[in-house]
Amino acid sequence: KKKKKKKKKKKKRDTYYWDSLIRSSSFPLQPRNKKKTSTQQHIIMTKKTELSWQTASYFAALMVVFNVLWVMPPPSSLLSPPLSDMLNEECSGDLLFPHDQKNTTNTQTADATNIGSGKTLVELLDAAQYVVLKLGREYRWWIVALVAVSPLLVSVYKYFFLPLRVVMSLEDVEMKAEGAKYRGRRPRRARGDLPPAYPNAWYKVMCSHEIQRGEAQDVEMLGKHFVVFRGKDDGKVRILDAYCPHMGANLGVGGTVIGNEIACPFHGWQFDGQGSCTNVPYADNVPTLPSKIQTHTCTEVNNAIFIWHDAEGREPQWHVPEIKGVSDGSWYHHGDSSHTVRAHLQEIPENGADTAHLNYLHVPFVIPIPLIDVFFTHYWDATWEPGTGIESHLAHIHVRHGVKLFGWKIPNSEIDVNITQVGPSIVHLTFNTPVGRVLIVETVTPVQALLQRATHQGWGEWRVPRFAAKVVLKATLDQFEKDVPIWNNKTFVRPPQVVKQDGPIAKYRRWFQKNFYSENSERVAREREEAVAGPLDW
Repeated sequence: KKKKKKKKKKKKRDTYYWDSLIRSSSFPLQPRNKKKTSTQQHIIMTKKTELSWQTASYFAALMVVFNVLWVMPPPSSLLSPPLSDMLNEECSGDLLFPHDQKNTTNTQTADATNIGSGKTLVELLDAAQYVVLKLGREYRWWIVALVAVSPLLVSVYKYFFLPLRVVMSLEDVEMKAEGAKYRGRRPRRARGDLPPAYPNAWYKVMCSHEIQRGEAQDVEMLGKHFVVFRGKDDGKVRILDAYCPHMGANLGVGGTVIGNEIACPFHGWQFDGQGSCTNVPYADNVPTLPSKIQTHTCTEVNNAIFIWHDAEGREPQWHVPEIKGVSDGSWYHHGDSSHTVRAHLQEIPENGADTAHLNYLHVPFVIPIPLIDVFFTHYWDATWEPGTGIESHLAHIHVRHGVKLFGWKIPNSEIDVNITQVGPSIVHLTFNTPVGRVLIVETVTPVQALLQRATHQGWGEWRVPRFAAKVVLKATLDQFEKDVPIWNNKTFVRPPQVVKQDGPIAKYRRWFQKNFYSENSERVAREREEAVAGPLDW
C-alpha cells in the first residue's frame, strides 16, 4: 500500500511541468497528459478511419490480383487440347447426325467448305487461348507490379499534369510552422495604432470561373456582405449590398437570378443591377422605395472579378492593368492558393519595402529536408521604388534571388524577379527562369479589419513545363508562409523605430498614406466595424 501511495504522489508531481525553453512565459503550466477534446478526438478518429479504409482497400486489391493470377488454377478450358487437334480427328459418325448415315459421302462433300472456314475460326480461338495463358502465367507479375505502383503513378500524374491547389486556414500555417503550440489556445493579436482598415482601391472578389451564368453568391469582404450575381442573358457580373430592404433577407443565400435581375429568396422581390425594385410578385404595383440597394462598381479582368472601394464614393481613380497573356489565353494556368491571415492590409505589401528581413527570415533553404540548411541557403538583393505621376498608385520592386553552397554563390542559380505592386491589394511577380517567364498574381482582400484573404495564381508561357511552373509557385508559397506567423502575432507600430539599412519603410508608409487613404477612410471603417460588432458604447 505504501508503494502505491508513493507512485500516486509521483504521478501528481509529474502531471504539471515547466517547459521554459520552448514555451513563453505567457503560457500557464501545461498538463503532460492532457486529454483531447471530443472534437479533436473525432477529427483524429476520422483521419484514422480514412487511413485504415484506404490501406485495407489497397491490400484487398493486391490480394485479389495475386489470388486470381497466381494461386487459382487456370480454367479447365485453358488446359484442354487445342480445338485444331479435335478438328484433325476423324469426323465421320461423331460429327454427323445418326439419322443421316445414308448420305455420309454427300454430307462430307457439302461440308468441306464449312470445315475450311471452321479451321480459321479455331485458329483465332487458339490464338486467344495462347494470349490468356501468357497473361496468366508469364506476365502475371507485371500486372501485380502495375497495381502496386499505381499510387505512385497517380502522384506523378498529379504533379506533372494537374495544377497546384493549396488552401490554408488561419491556423493551418501556424500549425505547420510551430507544431501544436497554438492548438486550441492561440494568443489574441494586439491591435496597435492601426491605420484605416479599408484603403481606397480595387479588391479581388473571386475568380471568374467561380460564378456561372444565372448564379448568385454571398461574399463577405470589406467589413460587410455583398451579393455577386451573373446575368443569365448578358453574362455580366453585378455586385449589390447583400440585404433586401423589405425584410432583410440575404439575396446571396438562396436568391434567384431572373434574366439580369436578382430575386429575393424570402418574398420574391426583384432588383435590377442598379439596385431598383422592379417587381413584387403578389402586389399590384411596384412600391417606390425611399432608397435603392447600394450598387458597387466592378470589373472582370485577368480571369478575376474586382470591386472598387472608395470612402468618398468617387469613381475609380485608376484601373487594374490587363495581363495580355492571361486575358487572351496564351499563358497557361498552373495553380492557385488561398491563405487566411490575421493582419492589417498595409502590413502584407510592406514586406516589399522591408528588404532587410529577406536576408534573415528567408535565408533557410526552401526545401524542407533535414540538415539541408547546412549546405544550401538563399541570398537576396532587393530594391523598392514608388511610381510617379499617373502611375502614383504603382510601386516597382526588383529582387535578385540565388542559392549558396557552404556560403559560396552557385553560378547561374540567380533568378531575377520583377514585381509590380498595383495599389495596396494586387501584386504581379514575374520570374525570368531559364525555361521561360512565370507570372504569379498575388491579391489581398480585407474580410474584416484584421482578417485578410490572400490568394496566389500561377501562370506561365507556353514553353514553360508544368512541373517547373509549379516549383516556382510552391517555392513562392513556402516563402509567403514564413511571414504569416509573424503577421498573425505582431502589432502595428506607428512610427516604427528603424535604422538606415532597414530599407525604405518610412518612404513606403508615406506613399501608402498619400495614395490610398482619404478624409472619410477612418469613419467608414469604424461604421462597418460597429455594424458587425455593434456600437462600442451601446
